[in-house]
Amino acid sequence: MESLTASQARDHIEMVDRILTRSERSLHVGGEFFLAWGLFSTAVTLTAQLVVDRRIPANSLWALPVLLAAAIVFSAVRGRQLGKCKDGLSLIQREFFAVLWISLGVAMFTDIVAYRIFTTWASSAIWTVAAAVVLFFIASHGNRRALACGIILLASLAAANFMPAFTGYALAAGMLFGYAGFGLISLIARD
Repeated sequence: MESLTASQARDHIEMVDRILTRSERSLHVGGEFFLAWGLFSTAVTLTAQLVVDRRIPANSLWALPVLLAAAIVFSAVRGRQLGKCKDGLSLIQREFFAVLWISLGVAMFTDIVAYRIFTTWASSAIWTVAAAVVLFFIASHGNRRALACGIILLASLAAANFMPAFTGYALAAGMLFGYAGFGLISLIARD
């Protein structure tokens, strides 16, 4: 093996420094998506709890498909806007989207095909678990806010389990303060 001269070593170090300077080290997430879907999930769970408690009529559920359509349209429009960015996605962002789609895809599949197994509040709990997985993935890349919000989601799951009269309220609070909260914090954070 041939040894490097001091100038060659300096050139190699400068090249590595340039590569590291241009590489993406942190995961920049679209806080607006977390906010929109966190608010939607909160609305679904809270509405269901209010119907169960007979505080609002069951025909109030008509609003949920409208909110779902609004969240989908928002995500599609905003996703197209972000897709037009000239820099493209970094490797870490592509990994994030893979984890996001896998987690949410498994949650959706579970809700659709296993509705007899996951009855009543279990359906909302599945979404809480999927949302927590996504936040903990983000936290694994050094995002403390995602860690705190993931813990909020898990705490809401535990609270929902131990307070059966308030299950929907606890799960809704987790989505509001955990998932939507992470989105809001991400939008206003300066780093």
